[in-house]
Amino acid sequence: MTSRYCLMFLSLAVLSCTSTVKLDISQDIDSRNAQLQRRAEHNLSKRGGPTLTASAENLLTRGLYFANVTIGTPPQNLALQIDTGSSDTWAPSSISPLCEHSKEDCSTGSYLPSQSSSFQVVGPDEFNISYVDGTGAKGDYFQDNFSVGGATLSQFEMGLARDTTIGTGIMGIGYNSSEANVNIRNGGNGTVYQNLPIAMVNQNKINSAAYSLWLNDLQSSSGSILFGGIDTAKYNGDLISVNVYPTSHRLGVTSFTVAFTSLSATSSSGTDQLTPPDYAVAAILDSGTTITLLPDDIAALVYEELGAIPQPEIGAVVVPCALSQASGTLNYGFGGLGGPIIKVEVSDLVLPLTDSKGRGTTFKNGQPACQLGIQAAGSLPVLFGDTFLRSAYTVYDLINNRIALAQTNFNSTGSNVVAFPSFGAPIPNARTAQNEAQVTQTASSVPRPDTTDSMIISAQPPAATTTDLNASGGFESAATSTGSASKKHSSATARPNPTAWIWLVIGALNISLMGAGSMILFL
Repeated sequence: MTSRYCLMFLSLAVLSCTSTVKLDISQDIDSRNAQLQRRAEHNLSKRGGPTLTASAENLLTRGLYFANVTIGTPPQNLALQIDTGSSDTWAPSSISPLCEHSKEDCSTGSYLPSQSSSFQVVGPDEFNISYVDGTGAKGDYFQDNFSVGGATLSQFEMGLARDTTIGTGIMGIGYNSSEANVNIRNGGNGTVYQNLPIAMVNQNKINSAAYSLWLNDLQSSSGSILFGGIDTAKYNGDLISVNVYPTSHRLGVTSFTVAFTSLSATSSSGTDQLTPPDYAVAAILDSGTTITLLPDDIAALVYEELGAIPQPEIGAVVVPCALSQASGTLNYGFGGLGGPIIKVEVSDLVLPLTDSKGRGTTFKNGQPACQLGIQAAGSLPVLFGDTFLRSAYTVYDLINNRIALAQTNFNSTGSNVVAFPSFGAPIPNARTAQNEAQVTQTASSVPRPDTTDSMIISAQPPAATTTDLNASGGFESAATSTGSASKKHSSATARPNPTAWIWLVIGALNISLMGAGSMILFL
């Protein structure tokens, strides 16, 4: 295995090439329930081109974001889930038991090594990744040609899942210190390899290991990820950068952890401050998770503001669907005073809630029930998923350990790309937050929950005990039965009462494990 890593430590000549890589990505909104779904620094001296853009497609079935890629010679088409919270790119094997069992199980595509003349195994039986819901994938590390956003990487290293319980491949773009191979405790050998951001630099596609994410709004079918640059047409206001913090008992940064420092709720009746002064909590920004996990006490205040009802029986927090017509925002602050503040429309937090047959659920009085895209973190890390990231234009700088945030410009059709001019250059057009709050990430990984966090419900939830629904906290919505905006939730006992809820599969905490015991290489 050593030979395949040596190139990362060589001093390579500066080469000229393209500026950025832009990838369009598609959103995949779960037609049933948008539960939590999901599943470093390198020794680099090579310089590359400026930017590369890829599409982020919003496929309307799983609540996640996907990128269209090709692997092999001739190219085989796949859609891979974009995940900033993990670091390996991997594909399910076409001859894995799961994919052979049903084409629907691997409907986003699979890879058949025997059909690629450029396929090469470099780590037999060394790929092994586990996720918090008990799913996982095992197989080989291999190299093959990989194309994304119009750019082709030759002999790019990936995982081949010969045995998997997940039918969708992953395009992990986090720190390579979180690669599955690094996790010695799970059988890894403690060695890092060139994952996608690093390989793009080393193969002269971009200048620096950095990218910006624009998911667009909930109703949009696509957004984009821009490798090696930013697009000033995709955000409004100032782009402000904050520090990315290391895990407390590790040497280095393994996740995109920032300081979450404030939250307020604004409606027609005014603004409620939900966090105290000098508040600071470590939080992970993760595109591979559909919803947002807040500290339990803060989540309870949000529920109170919105009239939301936690329903552990179904693994969701329930709200009237009419809240999707509400006016008002939740305002998230990062980095302390002077840091970025991102406003999330309450209407963008209302997600479908359906039974296993795709039918909508209702409260006892007949009003449609939906789920809120926010849950209490419990024992898990505080985490900002897609229900937050859609409202934020986010720039990830893996070299300088910085994240820049600005208010997104929804449905922007313009483009003004600015590339990182060189390896390790600061985020273009971004100003640095002053006097940043300091936090420590104590979670070495996303903990594996007990079986109550990921379960199958075979009994109907309790019936609603009230007949009127009220949108509280001043948020105006058709959910109010009398038109009032009464403060605090008067309908706290209302529960959905589906008429035929027989089997509801809950994957409430499907978050990727961030490997422990990693070996970090510093620049």
